[in-house]
Parts: sequence; structure tokens; C-alpha cells
Amino acid sequence: MPVPAKRKSSTFLGHTATYAVANLVRRLAGFLMLPIYTRYLTPADYGVIGLMMFTLALFEPIFGARLGVAVPKFYFDAADGPPRRAVIWGALGLTSAVSVLGMVALIFLRGIGSQVIFGQSKYALALGVFAVNLVSRPVEDTGMLYLQMHARSRLFLAMSMVKLLIQIILNVLLVVIWKEGVLGVVLSGVISSVALGAGMTLYIAAREAPAFDWQTTRKMLQFCWPLWLSGLAGLYTGSAGGMYLRMLDNLSAVGRLELALRFAAVVGMVLWTPFAQHWAPMSYRYFKEADGPRKFRVAFVGISAVLFVGGLGISIFARPVIRLMATPPFYAAAAVVPILTLGYVLNSLRWFFNFSFLANGRTKMSTLCHYMTAAVITVAYIVLVPRFGLIGAAVAQSFAFSASFVYTRRLSRRYFDPGYNLRSIGAFSLVTIVAYLCADVLLPAQPLVIDLLIKSGIWLAAAAALIAMAVRTIRSIDSAAFANLPWPFDRLNRPAIER
Repeated sequence: MPVPAKRKSSTFLGHTATYAVANLVRRLAGFLMLPIYTRYLTPADYGVIGLMMFTLALFEPIFGARLGVAVPKFYFDAADGPPRRAVIWGALGLTSAVSVLGMVALIFLRGIGSQVIFGQSKYALALGVFAVNLVSRPVEDTGMLYLQMHARSRLFLAMSMVKLLIQIILNVLLVVIWKEGVLGVVLSGVISSVALGAGMTLYIAAREAPAFDWQTTRKMLQFCWPLWLSGLAGLYTGSAGGMYLRMLDNLSAVGRLELALRFAAVVGMVLWTPFAQHWAPMSYRYFKEADGPRKFRVAFVGISAVLFVGGLGISIFARPVIRLMATPPFYAAAAVVPILTLGYVLNSLRWFFNFSFLANGRTKMSTLCHYMTAAVITVAYIVLVPRFGLIGAAVAQSFAFSASFVYTRRLSRRYFDPGYNLRSIGAFSLVTIVAYLCADVLLPAQPLVIDLLIKSGIWLAAAAALIAMAVRTIRSIDSAAFANLPWPFDRLNRPAIER
């Protein structure tokens, strides 16, 4: 029996909201620990942790053999039973086997790696322990992806809360009580990741008896290998700023950049990722439907408005929050949060264009776009970082993401063009920039409470304008777009005279 449209809308909103909470929970440990990190770690220590994440990002596409991006496509294309089980277990098996080789290599090279990455060998032990993430992280991610494909958002949230609890307990023990510094932060992350990865593997085994099919795994490999290369370039563009700052400035600047990135990434963590976790696996189904292009256009405008509203809030309130949570050596991070946030918003929306390549098996085009972005950001870093330091690194990343948004859009239209209208993005950007300038640049200094009240008023006014613009645009795409939403959202579809 078909599911009523109203039930579908309610279910979509429910899953998205649950994923939003789950992703907030999964990354909440870092924010809850900020007052402690900034007191028990120096900006240089914080920079070391950021550079370790950069190292993991570079190793994973090559040594992780991650097939996660192929799993939803091949899983939904396969028949029920052994063929689908072979997709899951093929991804888990190959990922685990190759990841172990990468982990062993990084452990043996930890001394040289510490010298190359950090400019000193004192972090060799921490780097060796951190290498375990090469195995635990992809296994953990595959398990969580399995929950997403089966719409088990509540279990996804529960597992995220378990990981958060483990991380907080270990952080308090290792960083605060035992004062292990960088090594303590690394150990808490590794142990919690191993625990979650093992738990998710057992969960899958209980529901899906192991099944392997080399032909299926080989097809996933063929689908993914260009994406590994594009992922390498994508992670480079997202994380290389710290390395350039380390080489051309100092580790303290890296720590401030990492703190700013943590704030800017909230827009993806709380808004984009929950949406994508439910939308991305289903998008392959929508792609095959007759009215698929309309759904893509509505989703693009809707999530764009949400991202700009959230990004504006992060940009406006970053300065007072950092001053409340961190110590003075970290305050300079607040200046670059708005620049980085704009880049994050545009880079998230670029997924809609990149989908055109994935849906048509044109993964090499995705790789090309990522390496074009890598080339742009490399030149920008070399030009801007020596002269402007932290601000130069932030501008370089945001400029590269903006450029990538434009040319990926142009290339993607050859393969799938739902008719995205980018005028709405321009309008959203203009409102956001004007509101930020009014709230954080043009206003004179005020006492904290008054400052927060003024900022809140400006943000709410701008948010109302952005939402109104989005509603109007969505109605022009689909006049019944709001007809099946649950109360109170169904009011959006009522005529103005009735409201």
C-alpha cells in the first residue's frame, strides 16, 4: 500500500531532524572540551591535532580502500538477499584488509612522519597511535552508512551518543586528570572509534549473514578508484591550509585555523550532513523518477536557504563564543570564521552538481573538478599565506571552494541538468553579507549582553528574509511543495489572505 504524501513528508523531516541531532552529538565532544583544550593545550598542540587529521585525510583514499560512496548505489541496484549482503561485506572486507596495511605502514614510519609533518619528532608516538584510525574510521563509517540506508536514524543517534559519552570520559581522564596532552586527545578519539566500529560490525553481522562476491566488489572498485583520487584532492583542499601555515608561518597559527574551522564546519555538521545523509542515498531513486528534476530543484533551494541562515548565525556569534570558551591566544581565530563558513556553504552545495557525475558513472569528471580546485587553492596558499598568514589561508580556501562551485556547475550540466537557478544563491549571499557587516563590523563595541541582543535581532531579521525568499522560489518551482507538510509547516502553503 503506498505511503500517504503527508506521511512521507513527516518521515523525511523526522529522519533529517534525528540525523541533525546525531551529527551534533557525534562532534559535540570537541566543543564541550574546548574550554579544557584551550587551557590544557597550547595553540601549537591544537595545531598538531589538526595536522594529524590532515594526515589521516591524505592516507585514507590511498590506503583505506573506502567503498562507502559506492555502497548505496550498488546496494539499491542489487536484488534482496545474497547480492545485497555481498555489497556490504565486500565493502567491509576489502576496506579492513587494505586499511590494516596502511596502518602498519604509518606506524613504522611514525618517526619520519612526525619530523616531516610537525617539524619535530616529539609527536611520533601520538602519530603511531593515531594510525589506528585508518582501520577503525572506515569500518565505523560503513556501519553508520548501513543504518542510514535502512532509515534507522534513531539507532544512528543512539550509537552517536554512546561514542560521545566514551570520548568525554576518556578526555577528562587523559587530558585533565592524567595530563597526557596531545596523546590523551588522540587516545580518546581512537578508543571511541574502535568501540563504535566493532559494535557496528557486530550489528551488521546479526542482520546480514556474511556473503562475498568478487565480481560485485570489483565493480565497486572500478566505480570508486577515480573517487579516491578526487577524495584525495578534496581532502587536500579542505585541510591543507594547516600544513601551509606550519611551513610558512608557525604551529600556533595552525591551531587558530583549526579552531576557526571547527566553528565553520558546524554548518555542515548540523545542517548539511543530516540532510545529505537522508537525501544522498535516496537521490539515486529520485534520479530515475519522471519528476526527479523538480525534486532536485526544490531540495537545492531549500537546503541553500537553511545553510545560509545557519552560516550567518555561526559567523555573527563566533567572536563572542570564542571569547567565552577559549583563552586569549585563540581569539584571532574569530576573524576568519565568516570567510571559512561561506566556503563551507558553497562547497556543500557543490554536491548537487557532483551528483550528475556519480549518477551517470562519470567519476573521472568528479576527479577532474577536485584537482582543478586543488590547483587553484595551492596557488592561492602560496600567494596569500606568506603575506597574510591566518587570514590568507582562510581566503585561499574560501576562494577555491567558490571557484569549484562555479566550474563544477558548468561541467555537470552535460550529464544531468535539473535546471538549478543560481540567482537564488546570489540573493542569499547578498543578504548574508549585508547582515554580517551590520552585526559584526559596522556596529560600535557594546557590553556583551547588549551586543548579543543586537546580533540576535539582525540575525533573526536576515533569517526571516532568507526563508521568505526561499519559500517564494520553491513555490515557483512546485506550487504544491508545502501542501503535505505536517502542522505547523503546512501554513506555508496557505494563501496570504487566509493566513
